[in-house]
Amino acid sequence: MPHWAPDFPLLAILAGLVALVVGADLLVRGAVWIALSVGMSHMAVGLTLVAMGTSMPELMVSLTAARVGSSEIAMANVIGSNVANVLLIIGCAAAVCAIRLQVRWFELLFLLLATALACVPFVVGAEMSRPIAATMVVMLVLFCAQLLRRERAQKQSPGHTQAPHRTTVTGWLLHLGLLLIGFVLLAYGAEWLVDGAVAVATSLGLSQAVIGMTIVAIGTSLPELATSTVAALRKQSEIAIGNVVGSNIFNVGAVLGVAALIRPFPVDTAALGPLIVVTALSAIALVAVLRIWHGVPRAVGFVFVAIYVGFLTSEVIRSQSH
Repeated sequence: MPHWAPDFPLLAILAGLVALVVGADLLVRGAVWIALSVGMSHMAVGLTLVAMGTSMPELMVSLTAARVGSSEIAMANVIGSNVANVLLIIGCAAAVCAIRLQVRWFELLFLLLATALACVPFVVGAEMSRPIAATMVVMLVLFCAQLLRRERAQKQSPGHTQAPHRTTVTGWLLHLGLLLIGFVLLAYGAEWLVDGAVAVATSLGLSQAVIGMTIVAIGTSLPELATSTVAALRKQSEIAIGNVVGSNIFNVGAVLGVAALIRPFPVDTAALGPLIVVTALSAIALVAVLRIWHGVPRAVGFVFVAIYVGFLTSEVIRSQSH
């Protein structure tokens, strides 16, 4: 545990954010190259490896927060990141360049299922218990298994034309190295960010829930923001949307599920109640927009960002009034 972070909290937050963003970027670069080299589709890459890579900051931060007893940050980080993924990240990506694609019900139904599972602790027991966590992990395993089965079926279909990248031993060593460095940066960045955020929350009198849904959630969502915005600019809509949808599923299944399996923790329903409501409504809104418009128009992107800024502002004001 870094002892310098509580003494220099702002520097720790900045260093943590930089390490998380750079680490996730290296992880994603390595994972995408490897996945495309073995012939995976762009949507599958976005839903799995890119989503896992950009969700690593949330996983590291939530595991660290749960381990040191900051359970509010662990929960607020995940559901706050899921809200940021939909409203801020898809909003910004669509505002920059309208997203056009047809998303299947398979991905969208798992997104809604993951969101529903995240709501369960707020309805039953006010605790992330091991049975709930195990259900989340099972959901994630089913999602990955069904996705891989679909990929194999597409590869075997007569119309499949995508060929794997040409690879070399040097290429494999380089990109495996990127994966390793990315994991190391994510691990250290998560500890710095959590320690700095807790120190700031204490000094400003803000609750850990508010810090978790603002500084920590936005910070750990920066990899998704960079990935989806660049993908939208490059007209890679499958990566832009697959990254966010997959990341939200992994946040619930891998981040919340794994963290609570290792160490169950209480959920502050009063502090995080409004956040989980917005989490559920934003997921439903995204599914509706993707099905109605077959993508996300620029106007909807601006609306998403405006709603996100308004919600965070109201939560900070509500926290200070208490």
